[in-house]
Amino acid sequence: MISLWAMLAAPLIGVMLALFGAGGGMLSVPLLHHGFGMPLKTAVVASLWIVAAVSLVALLRQRAWHQLHVRLLAYFVAGGAIGSWLGAHIGLAISDAAQSTCFALLVWFVAWWMHYRQQPLRQQQPATCRCLLTLATGIGLGIVTGLLGVGGGFMMVPALLWLGVPDYKLAVSHSLVLIVLNAAVASATYFGRVEMQWPLVLSVAVLAAVGAVIGGIAVRRFSSARLQTAFTMFLLLIGAVMLYDAVRQWA
Repeated sequence: MISLWAMLAAPLIGVMLALFGAGGGMLSVPLLHHGFGMPLKTAVVASLWIVAAVSLVALLRQRAWHQLHVRLLAYFVAGGAIGSWLGAHIGLAISDAAQSTCFALLVWFVAWWMHYRQQPLRQQQPATCRCLLTLATGIGLGIVTGLLGVGGGFMMVPALLWLGVPDYKLAVSHSLVLIVLNAAVASATYFGRVEMQWPLVLSVAVLAAVGAVIGGIAVRRFSSARLQTAFTMFLLLIGAVMLYDAVRQWA
């Protein structure tokens, strides 16, 4: 059943991705599950397709190719592909309640960590790539993508800043590249194992892409500090919603 309020909320998926390099999956999974009545595992897979498509639109809109840290991305992509494949297999094996619980706990942890980091992380590009650490981080975040149907940008952005990307907005651009690739790998792993409602998925993806264009315009009007504050508040809100959903499912 098509919900009018859910359709109106769909562009927010793209807005979140463009502004924060994250948050699209955290919004699309509950939107598809509660707003459109999709089973949770179907919503997870649909979210991966939507997030991959919309992240690509947001990335093209930002045109940040010449600023990307290519070597760092290469190791992150390799780890992300492995992790996304593993996470998708784990997601197929566990219950819906367990997936919701993992979602809630992870978002609350990231919200707490972002809240207690008072200033945006800034550091110079490293002289050498911390390759093994970057690879391991990519694997961990890829597992999150495959398991929960989110791009993982809510952890990729701080991880990229920690690994050497010097600016919040530039970290968002790197995050979008990684989200596209990780979500594509996880989607391919789920393909044929979960029944999809393609007309609905495509409709939501188009609306989210419109939101990505709007968010791409808005991102130039805000400072990195304000974006990071808004990002933290958004995580707190989503964490509360998902924690409630997890408790309700276990009960």
